[in-house]
Amino acid sequence: MRLFLLCISFLFLVSCTKNVDLSFPDVQSEIVVDGRIETGQPPLIFLTRTQSFNAPLNASALAGIFVHDAIVTVSNGTDTIQLQELCAATLEGEELILAAELLGVTPEDLLEIEYCVYTDLTLSMIGEEGVYYFLDIITAEAQVLRAETLIPQSIPLDSLWFEFWAASDSLGFLHAELSDPASTRNAYRWWAQRTNKYSGTQEQKDFGFIAPIGSVFEDSFFDGLTFEFIYNRGSIANSNKLDDTNEEAGFFKLNDTVTVKFAATTLAVENYISISDDQFVSTGSPFAIPTNLPSNVQGGKGLWAGYAPLFFEVICVP
Repeated sequence: MRLFLLCISFLFLVSCTKNVDLSFPDVQSEIVVDGRIETGQPPLIFLTRTQSFNAPLNASALAGIFVHDAIVTVSNGTDTIQLQELCAATLEGEELILAAELLGVTPEDLLEIEYCVYTDLTLSMIGEEGVYYFLDIITAEAQVLRAETLIPQSIPLDSLWFEFWAASDSLGFLHAELSDPASTRNAYRWWAQRTNKYSGTQEQKDFGFIAPIGSVFEDSFFDGLTFEFIYNRGSIANSNKLDDTNEEAGFFKLNDTVTVKFAATTLAVENYISISDDQFVSTGSPFAIPTNLPSNVQGGKGLWAGYAPLFFEVICVP
């Protein structure tokens, strides 16, 4: 009898199955700004166009989203400079290496995806603390975009150290202590880079600084307090490196040498990155609530961010 009921149930489920062909309508393409200026660094602007949900996702398609031939200027209220459009295919030698370092990718990745970026290799305008920076963009189609951001005053970590996780004797997280200035709203962002090499090789573990999910936070709950916080190790999206896919994923390892980049930023940047991380984590969830990112770019979408980073080095020993 039980077997009969199971068979009937199976036939009922099969008879109720229907193939559904989902078709997403194309929407108007919009320009997206991904820009930043940091203390001691030139402006760095990615200009791309949004893609249709139905568009292919490969290196060739990614290369096609970059916006070319735009007039991009940055002003600090006194001086104004026009940025150069630099594409990987046109760079050689030291320029290619410099561009890769600015973007936090390897020269090989830079060439594979055919990155294009607007920046200033002449270093005519370098980011300074306490200064507002104004971004103006005119595309080849005469579309106008504007944004402004502040590089706030830097705020240092009090201390930084490594601790093993649970019962592990080789893997752990980085711990830090921060004294937040009282009576001012502050926001922060965290990146880390392992600068030691994989055992028995000449390959450095991380080519650039990597921000983990949840890399930003603000002080609404700890204004003026000294507190301890913990960060895991981030990874590049879709990384196929062995230590990003095995039991070491998310952990720092005993004897790693890590440089932490800890930056003060604005509340607008914190809000944008925080919501962006939430969307990334909830991708595919049927319970996720659709949310538009809070762009600070007029005439388009995206983020023009200011950062005041300080750098700290720690060797991962208990």
